[in-house]
Amino acid sequence: MIKFKLFGLVILFLSACSKNPYEAYPGLWERQDENRKEVIEIKQADGIFLLNTTVLKDKHDNSNSHNFSALAKVDGQLSFNNGLSNIFLVLSESDTLIVGKDKYKRISSNRLDEIKAELAKLEQERIATQQRAIEEREQERLAQQESMRQRNLEREKCQALLDKINVEIAGIKQFSANNAKWTAEYEKIKQKYTEIAKQYVNCKPDFF
Repeated sequence: MIKFKLFGLVILFLSACSKNPYEAYPGLWERQDENRKEVIEIKQADGIFLLNTTVLKDKHDNSNSHNFSALAKVDGQLSFNNGLSNIFLVLSESDTLIVGKDKYKRISSNRLDEIKAELAKLEQERIATQQRAIEEREQERLAQQESMRQRNLEREKCQALLDKINVEIAGIKQFSANNAKWTAEYEKIKQKYTEIAKQYVNCKPDFF
């Protein structure tokens, strides 16, 4: 009986030792961060474990090999070098992956589709907001342009009126010898064009 139990323990120990410590790595992993959407993928090909950190960024097929970088096997864990040090990918549970200070949860392909749909919607909203801002700036530019055109038109009309006033005042020089007659004609011109000038913005004839 004791031998049978020892045999069972040996079989269990050998089974545990033969278990591949890397077999739980492959799959899709979603970063647990409310402020940043990120999905990474780990896969195995010909005994080599590969990591893709651009699952959400790549528009082409993420299964293409050029999206993946090789991972190193170190004492039952996968790792990569970020140029400064080795970063280990630690499996704390079957569905939890720790990469440096970041935590990831295993997800299905359906969840990946949901995330992509969410990001696509956000991108559409961003583009729509950007387009509205462009249209609003264009409307503002056109409004300013129209306002300037109207001001220029008012100045031109006012100048034309002032020129007409000067012509009429020059026309009563014939009455200069008769001061009362000239004054009467001048007052007629003044009264007439003072009223007309009120139709234009900031148009003030220089009458005395």
